[in-house]
Amino acid sequence: MVCVSYLAQAELWTGPVFPLANHGAEIRTIEWSVAADGPMTAAVLASPGAPTLLIANDIGDDEHGRGVARWLEQREVQRAFAIRPDVVTPRIVVSGDDQHTRTWFAHLPGVVASLERAELSPLADAAFVYLDCYELIESAALRVIEVARAAEVPLLLNLGGSVLSPEVAAAVRGYSGLLVQTNVDETAHADATALARSILEQTRAAWVIVTAGAHGAVGLSRSELVSVPAFPVEVRHTHCAGAAFTGGLLYGLWAGWSIGQSILLGSASGALRCARHQGAPLPTLAELRALIASRQQFAAS
Repeated sequence: MVCVSYLAQAELWTGPVFPLANHGAEIRTIEWSVAADGPMTAAVLASPGAPTLLIANDIGDDEHGRGVARWLEQREVQRAFAIRPDVVTPRIVVSGDDQHTRTWFAHLPGVVASLERAELSPLADAAFVYLDCYELIESAALRVIEVARAAEVPLLLNLGGSVLSPEVAAAVRGYSGLLVQTNVDETAHADATALARSILEQTRAAWVIVTAGAHGAVGLSRSELVSVPAFPVEVRHTHCAGAAFTGGLLYGLWAGWSIGQSILLGSASGALRCARHQGAPLPTLAELRALIASRQQFAAS
């Protein structure tokens, strides 16, 4: 499994409420992690044993870069990027509040140029390619799409809430084995199926998956609609929730599961991630199976 995205150190702030303009707010905790979704998805995939390689921008041989490298090593994610003394490690600050909303501030010097130089030959041997296709790294993402499509490797394109641009839609249209994933806010959960249908029409993907937080996820193909509810848990945080979902989804597909079972595994993975404190180990496959079984037992009773 090859994941491609930008790589940065993430500083996570939590407080009761995000301040209004020209006001302040209390910060209760500060924790450290990584961004973007790709590195976290790679870690989620590695937890149940899927061999995973991360292709990303180079990072610095500084305190922040060493922290990022250590985070990936502890989670057994193989890397295909350099740690260089002449690079400043990108950083992102993510602020979350008691309403489970998030706001972030990204400082990503040189990220796009570094991604555009990344060595993409590992894509040819991948069982699956995961690609973050945010607007800010779209030019680099288009290069990845071209290489993966030429190699005829299945691709999951994560929009992460970004609008599907005409350039990306044209690049992936008719791509055999393409999955597109994005999300809507919980308040807009009723729009998830319509958004999936719109993306499906623009890309002709095999499947489009749209997550909606506590309202679960939908998967849409040209002939089938799959709807999976979220697992009810006490939410401790939402950092890495989307990546945890994607990691579970991809693991299921890699293991030969159906799309419905894979989305269910993704839902369980996202739920367990949110239910634990931010630095807790990522869910194992046994833990995910147990959570799914508990729901099935409850439904049968």
